[in-house]
Amino acid sequence: MAFSHQLISLLVCLAGYQTVIAHPWNVGVGQPQEDQPRVGFRDSLAKKSKLSASCQLAAAGLLASEFGTCANILELVSIFDAKESLISPMNSWITGACSATPCKQEGLAAASHMIRTGCESDLKEGSIAAVAIYSVITHYNATREMFCTQYKENLNYCLPSVLGNVEDQSGENITTDEVMSLIAGKFTVADQSFISVPKETYCNACGQAIVSRSAMMIDAIRQDPVGIEFNYTAGHTVHRISDICGASFENQELPDTVQVALPQPQ
Repeated sequence: MAFSHQLISLLVCLAGYQTVIAHPWNVGVGQPQEDQPRVGFRDSLAKKSKLSASCQLAAAGLLASEFGTCANILELVSIFDAKESLISPMNSWITGACSATPCKQEGLAAASHMIRTGCESDLKEGSIAAVAIYSVITHYNATREMFCTQYKENLNYCLPSVLGNVEDQSGENITTDEVMSLIAGKFTVADQSFISVPKETYCNACGQAIVSRSAMMIDAIRQDPVGIEFNYTAGHTVHRISDICGASFENQELPDTVQVALPQPQ
């Protein structure tokens, strides 16, 4: 099962992609702006996200922007606030973001400018959090295509569905701490359990959709990084995953049983 590490890492790190993005907001869910978290929490947040003060301010400003509404940012923040499994808050965020009217170009341009100016030094230094936020905004369509994949039959979203299967098979919760340890290359007992689950847990239609659409998302950012350094590639990881799950995981077509969710009528 050595190759399964490639796919489990990809899946869990996609959960972490959301968690990393949620770090900089520096505002608790439903918490008034004037009632900021205690200093210790803010210091910890800044350390984890590795963002400058100006970048944190710019990121927090997205909450009140058009992008904050169409991307369901408030629910995204709740992923970071989760004390236990990330699956439920992740599903809530994806459900809201994918059922909302897609972000308009004007709102994306304003959000991009806000992060580009407020996070200039962070982007130059290659901060993972800053690059993630900026890339989601500048490549919104490709990002939405990945996160909004769902089964046609029951409309369950792919990422929380597959990660939920991993939790069920491993008997361990996918938490913020587990995600961060895996991203950092520090394997806990829970991480080892994630990697040891049977391949049938993720070698399915939704697993294929996640792999193909995340590879397209990464390639879109790499081919047009919009002025930032982005050296990540998906090819090697996808090839290793196809060794476990089959050659179909290397093509970029959605399986017949999966679709990209359409926004709900407003």
